[in-house]
Amino acid sequence: MRPTASAKVLVTSLSPDAVNHNAAIRAYLRDGFAEVLDAGAVRDSPLELAEEAIAGFRPSLVVGLGSVAVEAAPLRSLARSARRVGARLAFWLHDDPYEFDYAPRAEALADHLFTNDRWALPHYRHPSVSHLPLAACRRTHLRPVRPMAERTLDLFFCGAAFPNRIALLERAQPSLSGHRVEVFGAGWPASLAFAENTRLSAAAMADRTSAARLVLAVGRDLDIANRRYRLPASTPGPRVFEAALAGTPQLCFTAGLEILDYLDEGREILLFDDVQEIAEAIARSHREPAAFLAMAERARARVLDAHTYRHRAETILAAMAA
Repeated sequence: MRPTASAKVLVTSLSPDAVNHNAAIRAYLRDGFAEVLDAGAVRDSPLELAEEAIAGFRPSLVVGLGSVAVEAAPLRSLARSARRVGARLAFWLHDDPYEFDYAPRAEALADHLFTNDRWALPHYRHPSVSHLPLAACRRTHLRPVRPMAERTLDLFFCGAAFPNRIALLERAQPSLSGHRVEVFGAGWPASLAFAENTRLSAAAMADRTSAARLVLAVGRDLDIANRRYRLPASTPGPRVFEAALAGTPQLCFTAGLEILDYLDEGREILLFDDVQEIAEAIARSHREPAAFLAMAERARARVLDAHTYRHRAETILAAMAA
């Protein structure tokens, strides 16, 4: 599937928008393909309208993005529609390994699978599978790198209140008193005084990220359907790339070292495994603002060079051409 004048790509979701909390990624990927091809060669559609969109647009490639956990999702109809117009079908699964038990549904339908998690990759039985982390969107997440003196927050985090995140922030809370801390998302307990159960838009999250001296990066530890192999997550989620593009230094909880394949420790990101290190990093950002600003600039440049949805679109096209 080479990026020629005849290539046409339709990006759709793998679950209905009514239950899809990550529908925005569909537009991010559409924009990525439009940068590689051109805007007229790319369209996106919710799953509910995908069959009609395929019939009218007649793409050469259909990319289904998301989760295959929704049993009522018309994925077989999606596959039939793609084959009816001669299109190849790729699924980019973004909830591995937490929903890996649903992998057979994807394996039965797609010509090629992309998994967001590297450790999930060797556990697939499909003959054509690639590892493809999520990324950041220039249009939505890119912000100027603000001087440290202009930043109104010491620490920012945005995300769902998974048990491991609650436990970490509860342990850190005593050492964070006196610091300007904001946590947004859903499900946060009242015991965390700095947490607010408010969902932010992607643009608002990028704005708040840009206003912080440090952003906390803590992965998810909650399985939905991962009983078969009980796979631990390996690849960092998209927030790492999004925060870097927003121009803020990051403090990443060390659950694994794959993060170092994307950002260099000490130069582009900081790692920690003890909650006391959070307050220490905040204090250091005040003592060494120039070093933290340089770290943010390097991470932003790294993501712009390798981890936007344009780069992921290029990878998909190359894999589908192989």
